[in-house]
Amino acid sequence: MFATSLVPDNPAFEKSKHQTLMDWRAARRAAAKLFKAQKVKLPLYPAYEVATTEVELVGSGSLDGMIEAATDCASCRVRSGAIVSASRRPGSPHATVEDPSFGMPAFRADCHQFTFPVLAAGGEVTRMTSHPMQTTVASFRTGPYAAQPGSCMTCHGSRENHAFLGGHESGMREAALDVTWCRPGDAMEVRVRNAAAGPTVPTGDIHRHMTLRAWRPSTPEALFEAFYGRRFDPADDSGKVTVWDSTIAPEAIRQHTISLASLGDDDGEPLNLELTYAFLENEFLRPSQAPAEPFTASIVRRRAAPDELAPCSVTP
Repeated sequence: MFATSLVPDNPAFEKSKHQTLMDWRAARRAAAKLFKAQKVKLPLYPAYEVATTEVELVGSGSLDGMIEAATDCASCRVRSGAIVSASRRPGSPHATVEDPSFGMPAFRADCHQFTFPVLAAGGEVTRMTSHPMQTTVASFRTGPYAAQPGSCMTCHGSRENHAFLGGHESGMREAALDVTWCRPGDAMEVRVRNAAAGPTVPTGDIHRHMTLRAWRPSTPEALFEAFYGRRFDPADDSGKVTVWDSTIAPEAIRQHTISLASLGDDDGEPLNLELTYAFLENEFLRPSQAPAEPFTASIVRRRAAPDELAPCSVTP
């Protein structure tokens, strides 16, 4: 979540969106402190437990600093004061607790699969709703890599270091999606396929989405747009219910047939195609509002005259 970013808060959101971020940060801090005081039993994320109970193992003397940072090596490696791993090397100086599920989806599920929290007036977490906020693990379990021995690590693991690459890595985004375009008569057909990702694309943070755009330079008002992401409405239990989900499931295809005439009248003018991945709800920010980390990424950018597009092949 952006709430776990080490980048300082910034005005990168519209007022309401910025308030959403601040509410989430307040919820995380409040939940961690409640957990520490053992005043509430909630399905909290491992980072909460680490941040509030293992400060000395992490090497930080600041509880507030740990709660604010939340995720570091100990977030995965330390549970109830003990180092956890899938196996313990003979002769290791650590009293490592072996857990065969370490590194598997079930072990990290509560970091990537959880529901919306309900906040009190002061920002305290009172309970969790039944409405999913992140569903990465569930979608992964229906995908092509669920049965692989490496599970999530098949794509996201690294034997060289702990750089677990994901949606912020250009190579991962580009490898996950296959975008094709062709010409069926007087139209343009675009297909976006989740070719290699284990979960849906995009996945994770509630604001992550992709936008497919097609246009002619002289007629920007005729721009075609398709949105891939999730949208929510308030729920009766103070959570949020998903009312729209156009994320692309593993191996699924989103297909769009766009009339060339709808993009403008100049038959010879080139066509532009772009697929953009956005990490924030608003991908069009003034430079003064932009965060200190990338918040959009162009996955595909193409330009071609209509006659240069290959005819569409018949799908069996």
